[in-house]
Amino acid sequence: MAMHVAIITAPYDRLILEGKKTIECRLTKQARPPFGCIKPGERIFIKRSGGPFVAEAVADRVWIADQMTAKGIANLREQFDAQIHGDAGYWRSHRACRYATLIWLRDVRPSSHRPLYKPQNMRAWYTLDDEPVTLDDRGAAFDITLTAGSLRQHQVRLATVMNHFDRRHIGGATKRSIGTPLTLRLFGGATIETDIVGDKKMFRWRGWKPWFEQCGLSAGDRLRFTPRGGSIYDVRPVRSE
Repeated sequence: MAMHVAIITAPYDRLILEGKKTIECRLTKQARPPFGCIKPGERIFIKRSGGPFVAEAVADRVWIADQMTAKGIANLREQFDAQIHGDAGYWRSHRACRYATLIWLRDVRPSSHRPLYKPQNMRAWYTLDDEPVTLDDRGAAFDITLTAGSLRQHQVRLATVMNHFDRRHIGGATKRSIGTPLTLRLFGGATIETDIVGDKKMFRWRGWKPWFEQCGLSAGDRLRFTPRGGSIYDVRPVRSE
């Protein structure tokens, strides 16, 4: 399932976050994204033009049309402007557009997550591959390669990726010296809380075996950790080639 980056000018980003703008409307003279590129259920990362990422949303419903006319644009304004919140200048500047995409938004929430993508001048929409790497204050997603020993001992060792975690999450070998918990959201599985045993460079949690088996993991496969803000990481398997 694809994901998307929508570049949005002020004040529309604020109206989306306030729940007033519930339809994102894209009108173009050529068949440019998101026309024909987005489906219901796909996630949208919202970036303020010239500024930061401010929100995430999910496409609830998508409507597209080509061969639009000035009359058709006027009809869209009359029918949907209470949800689009376009000003007079917006509708006037787009009355010659032929392609229309309306995206009903749901599950809107503030977010500073920013997918890895290559910005291009004047481009206002990007469609990304499935599960793009996203960034937060701790940096990019990272992979840990599973060894035969890790699978046999039901451990995830962090020797090569310790720099991705804040020191406050690192504790000692005993339960009297425990770091601040990390939240790991396992793909297709449970959400767990654990810390890092610093001297062993491994997660303290030892319940990996059922999840390893559920995912059918083998030596050489990887676990991809994607920061989701704060101390939360999504964890998903990546097959070795």
